[in-house]
Amino acid sequence: MTQIPLMYVPHPKQRMLHESAANEILFGGAAGPGKSMALRWEGLRWAMKIKGLQVYLFRRTFPELERNHIIPIRSEFPRETGTWLEQKKRWQFNNGAMMHCCHCQYENDVFQYQGAEIHLLLIDEATSFTQFMYDYLRGRVRCTLPVPKRYRDKIPGIICASNPGGIGHQFVKQRWVNFARPMELKLAPKTEGGMLRQYIPALLTDNPTLQNADPGYENRLDALPEPYRTAYKEGNWNLFFGQAFEFNELEHVIDPIPVPAGAPLYMTFDWGFGKPYSIGWWWEDPDGRLYRFAEDYGCAPGQFDVGLRLPDEEVAERVKGIELGQGLKGRKILRLCDPTCFNKKPDPRGGQAPSTAEVFARAGVVLTPGNPDRVNKIRQFHSRLAKPKDGSRPLLVVYRGCEAFIRTIPLLQADPHNPEDIDTRMEDHCYDEAALICMARPVGGVRYEAGGSGGEAGGVVDVSKWAEG
Repeated sequence: MTQIPLMYVPHPKQRMLHESAANEILFGGAAGPGKSMALRWEGLRWAMKIKGLQVYLFRRTFPELERNHIIPIRSEFPRETGTWLEQKKRWQFNNGAMMHCCHCQYENDVFQYQGAEIHLLLIDEATSFTQFMYDYLRGRVRCTLPVPKRYRDKIPGIICASNPGGIGHQFVKQRWVNFARPMELKLAPKTEGGMLRQYIPALLTDNPTLQNADPGYENRLDALPEPYRTAYKEGNWNLFFGQAFEFNELEHVIDPIPVPAGAPLYMTFDWGFGKPYSIGWWWEDPDGRLYRFAEDYGCAPGQFDVGLRLPDEEVAERVKGIELGQGLKGRKILRLCDPTCFNKKPDPRGGQAPSTAEVFARAGVVLTPGNPDRVNKIRQFHSRLAKPKDGSRPLLVVYRGCEAFIRTIPLLQADPHNPEDIDTRMEDHCYDEAALICMARPVGGVRYEAGGSGGEAGGVVDVSKWAEG
């Protein structure tokens, strides 16, 4: 057999990727460990082993794909292995295998791969893809090739590379970084594909080629402002660029304490059906500090941004059941919701169906329209989370059991087109409902007009006049 000279000698961390027994891998975390190179050469390695293998290599946009992979492929891949086909944007191997260079700038772009049979899926900068995009492409990973028995545990397979940050930060962190210890092999649940998963962290120091070629690169990383420096140099998944709020467990999360008998109580509600609904319960201390002591987050098991699709009647009953379990029966609770909960709904049989607020009221859970103003609520939310200069706790704290709030708030990012707002493509349901209490109990005594219909909509909010029905 003719030996083919290769322009790639993997470093130890890259070799770990190539030798891993997992078939759903995340490689990297920091900037500079040679993620992109390892990804495409892993594709070449498998394509040379298996005749007819279909490898799909993705970046989110075509300019990124061209810069990070197409140009390097055309210069790096040995001519003895195959040919670059410009019109089809793929490397055609001599044994019939192919490496397709693909991009999905918009979510709907994934549907052009509906009929594809992807044997090996490679996703570079996985956090730039949404969870839906990843799950859809994973659903195209299958194999009808006569793969040799010794390779069946690896093909079909998925390999991702990424830094922290981006719209997919949340699901990537949850599925790999939080799912198991670094390097640990762990089977994913069936609801997430059931593949053998592994996270292989890598740093700039794991890539001596780059360090030797550009010794100043590390200094440039050190010169980045936070949290960019920590995210890029250390691969820290708890800090990332674009992070909207400075929320951390040390300052904002406390162990549960009894709810005081005389404390004002609040409930906040963000409606959801196909997406999760979010409900939070709060009490307020004499200093105006808000404590989130309970929550109900309506997401499907193992699918954080997919709703339970429960009818309003059932959600209202869940509210009553949770409050009974919390010992709140008979106590006054101000229940704030988005004003759209008072909108009538079209009835499939004709006419209009009762609004969510009406359905809740019939169950004895009376809602009041809150203020959803996007400009002011983010300011109030920031004010609540800010650490006071006197060293006391912030004016918004959360009980440790409120897992959905603790999970989603640190991962929210600013809208790339409007830094004064949240990127609404992310899992922002806890934020939307929690912001209602921040607007109703504003820091600094500012008063905001309520919106929507019902209750005191359109007037100045005076919470002292609100009471549970």
